[in-house]
Amino acid sequence: MDLLNLISDIYCEEDLLGFDKYIDTLRRMITHKDFRTPFCIGIFGKWGSGKTSFMHLLEKRLSEDTRESNTIPIIPIWFNPWRYEKEEHLIIPFLKTIEHGVDRYIRAHEGMGEALLNKLGEACLKIGDVSRAFAYGITAKAKLGFFGIKVDVSKMAVREEELNKRRIDEAKEISEKYSSTYYEIVDELKKTVDEKSFRIVVFVDDLDRCLPDKAVELLEAIKLFLDIEGYLFILGVDKEVVKKGISYRYRFFEHRKEKEKEGLVISPEDYLDKMIQLPIELPVIEHGRKRKFIETLLGKSKGFKQCAGVIIDAGIGENPRTLKRFINLLVFTVNLAETLKDNIIHDRVEPVESKGHKELLEKHFNPFTYLKWTILVFRYPKIHSDIKGNKRKLIDLQKAARGGEKTEGKGIQIEDERLEKVLAAGEEAGEFFPECDDDVEWLIERFIHLTESTVISVRDKVETKGYSQSFKQGDMVLIPKGRFKYGDDKLEKDIDYDYDIDVFPVTNQQYKEFLDDKYKDIDEKRRHIPFQHKPGDMEKPYNWNRETLTYPDGMGDHPVVFVSYNDALEFCKWRPKKKEKEGWEIRLPKEDEWEKAARGEDGRKYPWGDDFDFNKLNCADYHVNKVLEESSEWVREFREVFLKRNEGKALTTNVGHFKNEGGASPFGCLDMAGNVWEWIISFFDDTKTTRVLRGGSWHDGGNDCRCAYRGRSGEDNWSYNVGFRCVEAPKNLNL
Repeated sequence: MDLLNLISDIYCEEDLLGFDKYIDTLRRMITHKDFRTPFCIGIFGKWGSGKTSFMHLLEKRLSEDTRESNTIPIIPIWFNPWRYEKEEHLIIPFLKTIEHGVDRYIRAHEGMGEALLNKLGEACLKIGDVSRAFAYGITAKAKLGFFGIKVDVSKMAVREEELNKRRIDEAKEISEKYSSTYYEIVDELKKTVDEKSFRIVVFVDDLDRCLPDKAVELLEAIKLFLDIEGYLFILGVDKEVVKKGISYRYRFFEHRKEKEKEGLVISPEDYLDKMIQLPIELPVIEHGRKRKFIETLLGKSKGFKQCAGVIIDAGIGENPRTLKRFINLLVFTVNLAETLKDNIIHDRVEPVESKGHKELLEKHFNPFTYLKWTILVFRYPKIHSDIKGNKRKLIDLQKAARGGEKTEGKGIQIEDERLEKVLAAGEEAGEFFPECDDDVEWLIERFIHLTESTVISVRDKVETKGYSQSFKQGDMVLIPKGRFKYGDDKLEKDIDYDYDIDVFPVTNQQYKEFLDDKYKDIDEKRRHIPFQHKPGDMEKPYNWNRETLTYPDGMGDHPVVFVSYNDALEFCKWRPKKKEKEGWEIRLPKEDEWEKAARGEDGRKYPWGDDFDFNKLNCADYHVNKVLEESSEWVREFREVFLKRNEGKALTTNVGHFKNEGGASPFGCLDMAGNVWEWIISFFDDTKTTRVLRGGSWHDGGNDCRCAYRGRSGEDNWSYNVGFRCVEAPKNLNL
């Protein structure tokens, strides 16, 4: 297979994006003898949309000698302001760039007429004089637009050795002439260009890469030329970024909308509109051009000739730079995969454990699989994260996309049509991953290894929809046997059996069904209702009514609390088994069973990943809407301030509340961080006096809700923030 090559992020030297008609139109306008200057054109487009390519192609066309009778010679000049951010005043390199551009044009066109040559030479000298005057005499006392500038002759004298006497004298004369305002500078610069003889077109690229003050400073410098005939400016900008810069630069000025109030108003929209006479928004790439562009990026590799359509179907091709970044990730993945494949087959990095492994490598390490995997990594980072924590997730998603038989309890629905197309692609393009092979997890683990160090830019994260899982109270999910990373030290641990675990903690509604069925005698039932012997303010919102034997109104789908360890065991014994398997039982989870279900196989800190986000779980931070410090200070704040303010209100949330916020574990379990602590069947330590609690609760800070964090409690204790969930697993395990 021919391997792909990396693509540098440089502008296009030929039109691959469909800009031709716009560029030809602008060239005819700008070069026509009746076109009036000064003029400013804005080339607007988002990051990576092709602004630089557009401007370079236009520059190339303007530089061509058309020899048409109705045109005027154009001197194109390119200025990248971000390269000069360390300069105190951008106007100096700006003017010097124009001077050098004119000088280069003269040298490249020595055969031009004497009259034009003289005019260009004079323009070059005068622009140079003004730039030198600024360079040798700027202070911050007078004004150039909104920026303080004054020319100080004494400073110029310090560098007399750098200029010959004639140039120094001329610069001094100019400095004295311009010492008060910028209007006299405009008058002098007006003498530099004869619009009927030539025009200077300045391309300003990447203005949005500058810091806000520098970007606006350059805009002010450009405004200096907008009263001068013969100058035309073409600005390539992300309009929204520059608007933010303008807002930041003039953040201390008052913005007033009311007509009756008068005052200085600097609106970013007005600012740009007054500067730019012709705004051009870059068009979206046409479908046919997009395919051609992708095919060009893929090069001549035979194995990827048919891939352009799949990339378009995946919705990656909306932005040229994003496409290049995607192709580069694909290139890296392909080259790494081929190296890994060769090393494994020849026993250089790991032994091929079976003939089946070698066959999997030969069949599925192919261009189509590389492409689909790269699409998942690049476009669907949340799904990629879930697969890293649960390798079987990929197979379940693939089954759902193909409309096949769903795995029991998964309830997976593909919400993104593009994702469905990628996952459902079948034999005509090559099978993605086998759905029944016993070694498929080994294969998927090899692919995870390929991209485990990949970082996707925030700009590239375009995932909007992926898949959802529909569960109801009492549903369980399968946790497959195998290795995972356990504890704060992330030590590898192996669970050598499959088991099922509740998606949600047991709810009030489920617990009432247990009471109604298990205990027929009213007095006996009352003894098992979750309640407290001495009701207090903290307990009131969770109290069951002892007369009606019901939970609080509206809390049927909240986790049941005030259940002791032994209460939870009784519920497990009563609960009907889901699986028709002999030798299985329903019980409380072991510590390692709970942790694998919570954090997946890759050792993540929280069910969703390593970064704490109080919007994904019900903890103390979520209720105060800020990250609380891990000290006694936050305990005081939360208990004394927040809880008093919410007296009489339940602070648990309904199970599944954080489903749409991304709070699920890789296996689809919810509320495994926060909401309520959960009883674990394991002892906390060798004294065997307390049982483990896991998951943290609404009452705790985020650090206590980590997947590896361990709490403890005595078997007879109960609390307003402790509940439980069940597992179904083989009997006779070492508990």
